[in-house]
Amino acid sequence: MKKSSLFAMLGLTIVLFGTSCKKDDNTGSTGTGAQGTWSGTGQYGTSAGGPTYVLSLTFKANGTVDITGNNNTAIDNATGTWVMVQDSVRATYTYAAASATYTLSGKYSSTSNLMVGTIGLGTATTGVGLFSVTKQ
Repeated sequence: MKKSSLFAMLGLTIVLFGTSCKKDDNTGSTGTGAQGTWSGTGQYGTSAGGPTYVLSLTFKANGTVDITGNNNTAIDNATGTWVMVQDSVRATYTYAAASATYTLSGKYSSTSNLMVGTIGLGTATTGVGLFSVTKQ
């Protein structure tokens, strides 16, 4: 009896220790922190001083993102998906009036209302432009 109690206690200790040490880095999940509407500007090109445009990002709880550029016409509207990758938001999207896919990556902090990042073509997250948005 004493031996089976000892094994039961040892098993319980291992289970509790194993679950308490689980790493929680939020990789690949939508989380809730970035959810909501972010507004600011995007910039064509990656050098300082490039032409800018109005940019609005709406990260939804279901993992989708809506993007609006200069105005609310088809050429400036995009939809796609987003995830949290460690401390960054990554979104892949396609504009309604184009077939090219873009990917953006922005640093997110739960203590800041500002997100800055880069935009790339296809799965690249750099090379096309920059953005800076504030949570509304």
